[in-house]
Amino acid sequence: MDLEFHGSENDSEDDALSNETAAQKRLRLAKNYIDALQHAEDDDFGYDAADIDRDNIADRLKQDALEIQGRLHRHLAGSFQFPVNTETDIKTFRGHQLPTTSIAAAENGLYAYSGSKDGSIIKWDLKTGKKLFVFPGGRRNVEGFKGHTDHVICLAVSSDNQFLASGGKDKKINIWSVQDNKWLHCFKQQHKDTITGLSFRRGQNQLYSVSSDRTVKLWNVDELSYIETLFGHQDSITAVDSLAKEHCVSTGGRDRTVRLWKIVEESQLVFRGGGFKQDPSFLEGSVDCIAMVDEENFLTGGDSGTISLWNVNKKKASFSMPLAHGYHTQPLDFSSGGEKPNGGVETPYWITALATLRYSDMFASGSWDGTVRVWQIGKNMKNFSLIASIPVIGVINSLQLYQPTSYKKTLLVAAVGQEHKLGRWLRIKPARNSMKVVELTSKTKGAQEASEDESGDE
Repeated sequence: MDLEFHGSENDSEDDALSNETAAQKRLRLAKNYIDALQHAEDDDFGYDAADIDRDNIADRLKQDALEIQGRLHRHLAGSFQFPVNTETDIKTFRGHQLPTTSIAAAENGLYAYSGSKDGSIIKWDLKTGKKLFVFPGGRRNVEGFKGHTDHVICLAVSSDNQFLASGGKDKKINIWSVQDNKWLHCFKQQHKDTITGLSFRRGQNQLYSVSSDRTVKLWNVDELSYIETLFGHQDSITAVDSLAKEHCVSTGGRDRTVRLWKIVEESQLVFRGGGFKQDPSFLEGSVDCIAMVDEENFLTGGDSGTISLWNVNKKKASFSMPLAHGYHTQPLDFSSGGEKPNGGVETPYWITALATLRYSDMFASGSWDGTVRVWQIGKNMKNFSLIASIPVIGVINSLQLYQPTSYKKTLLVAAVGQEHKLGRWLRIKPARNSMKVVELTSKTKGAQEASEDESGDE
């Protein structure tokens, strides 16, 4: 009798849920969300729900709404202490035999992954610097291998820290379990060329992938299924990025366009890169990397060495910084045997990686000039300026700038290699194939540490 009673009670609840209107559903979900916030406050601080200030919950709701709309801007760039201490603030993680091509850090700040041209992926403990797990690479063209059989080019971790996605030269996208350190699934025979970029939608397990086959593909990682393919680029797609909205942005390499894909509306906006008429010697030939600041603003970089700030409501860039990492003069090459040697031309250091501190006024850029540069965006989102240079020798193949959810720090993670991730046209011998983690110190924390040192000396 008891079993029948409980079953009828569950049936009545299911009937009530199935018969509720859209307005009733929204109200129920809102109440559940507020309850979850209250329990989160209880777990963090040990207070009863009755003791929680209602204004705190209202602020959280407002903050979440502004983040989704892309209207929340935190002015953080001026709060950090530069230059960084190269001995204490920069950690080096070494484990790959060949150049490190990509990195992806979990938002909880506990783990980070690095991928390499040797086909392996290493899981690192960010606090101790130890290897936690290695997903080895296999030999090329081996059928049925659970992993990559060629260069790993890109990595992405879902915002719920459950899934790791990896893509590579073997045209495969592998899905891994973050908690169990095991292979889950492989999306193959979909992309026809190298996987060059991956991005998880923020707050969802929807994955965007781009490839040298000129397509953007959408995947449902929860269901391990394919959704759709988007067409439009006229050349190899080099990078992709996304935030909370069901949009993504991609760079089309030598078609010199950036495309904003509106998934629900089934439409796309096209933004055309270029160069500077004042100095035609540094015209942009390829748009190689992209990073979203918020839902309405994003940054691009390319082989002209120019970093551009864009707004989705304008066709032209809001602001561009030419020669953001300077330029170098190529050495003279007499190997051609001609009367005039090759080289001796001033060539910009092209932008190889970009990363933003989401919904803030700070971003970082990488090249192979020996530095990672940190920039501050103006309050009107119409310009930016250099605030620091962090010494890192090697090609910066990937960057991630974020604040972990589990502790109050700001981390800059970089994939450093002797070669570029997509080729071998340059080689920096002094560089070490590694992952670098830079902890950015706030000015208040730095002042406290300085005062403690002074008091200790006394």
